[in-house]
Amino acid sequence: MIGEQIAVLRRARGMTQDQLAETAGVSVDVIRRLEQGVRHSARMNTLSKIANALACEMSVIIVPRTTFAPEPDRGIPAIREAITRSTVDRLGGLADTDADIDLPRLSAAVDSAWQIWQRGDYSILGRLLPDLIAEARHASEETSGQDNELAQSLLATVFELAAGVTVMLGNEDLAWLSAERAVTASEQCSDQVTRASAVYWAAWILRRQGRYRESLAAATRAAETHEPLLTRATPEELTVWGGLLVNAAGAAARNDQPTKADELLTVARSAAVRLQRDRVDRWSVFGPRLVAQSFVVNATELGDFEGAVERSAHLDETGSRVPPTWEARYLLALAQAQTELGRDAAAVTSLSQARAVTPEWIRYHRLARDLTLELRGRIGPGRHPDLDALTAHLQITA
Repeated sequence: MIGEQIAVLRRARGMTQDQLAETAGVSVDVIRRLEQGVRHSARMNTLSKIANALACEMSVIIVPRTTFAPEPDRGIPAIREAITRSTVDRLGGLADTDADIDLPRLSAAVDSAWQIWQRGDYSILGRLLPDLIAEARHASEETSGQDNELAQSLLATVFELAAGVTVMLGNEDLAWLSAERAVTASEQCSDQVTRASAVYWAAWILRRQGRYRESLAAATRAAETHEPLLTRATPEELTVWGGLLVNAAGAAARNDQPTKADELLTVARSAAVRLQRDRVDRWSVFGPRLVAQSFVVNATELGDFEGAVERSAHLDETGSRVPPTWEARYLLALAQAQTELGRDAAAVTSLSQARAVTPEWIRYHRLARDLTLELRGRIGPGRHPDLDALTAHLQITA
């Protein structure tokens, strides 16, 4: 558990709970309750401060997600080999230049992989990625002109997917290497949407790693660089630009900058109004519902739990929908706010909805497990069928 990890690291550094709390700038009660197992969750910003005070990466505190969903991790060695293969081949002169290049088929395969990512089916995507990376890399090396432009764009997208899968499995260094390679591939394209998308993913990886200031700077700069003229912008341009703003707002919220977070989402809302509906492009996901959900997520990150629940009550449930993983992330944030407010039944409902929307994805999120543990401690086993179902689904035995 998180509390156990904190206690082990704190003792190894010869710190008392009071000293850790003072160094991290958090309440000693938070430290005490986490270590005692009274609390199983905390705001990401709080965990980031504790990690900094303990001079460790946040991932050291948050047990790798593969502990809870080990099956897709079998594909990590193959994904790692595919990501690093270009360098290995170049050093050894082993590059394969005989394989056929079929860009239409490759493009369709990448589109299919993108849809799998949005569903949160990481076990499937983990098996597909090694071959996709190899084929996209080969196409980028053996084509020219317009074909090379498309090949580089596809390669950037495949590396973005690799970054997403590996960071979800706790392989942060491999995720960052993938994000860097996506940026490098995108820079070979004249298409500004492809370039902006690669920065979006890099900023998201930084945010997942707890590097909020850097994530905010990268996403904000890219949003400024790629800001379109609203009256003339294509839907693709609006989608990736809006995604950058939402990404930056999330980093600002986790960095305890509520005014900045609200400002960025307010600007994003103008682009969402222009779109009128939520879009799922190869490059990004964005639209009115996503922006509304982001206000709820950010309020939870900032500790404004009443505000998060209040905002959720005004979400339009009749409008367009976002992909399952995005919907589930919003529901997890709402469940966290409800749990903090002692609205246990509502929190169980939100968690159950997240599970129904994307059953595999929820297993990768420590927050889902922690909230379920907290609610189980309050309600008790055998007293709420939906909570018992969640406990079984997340393979919680303690």
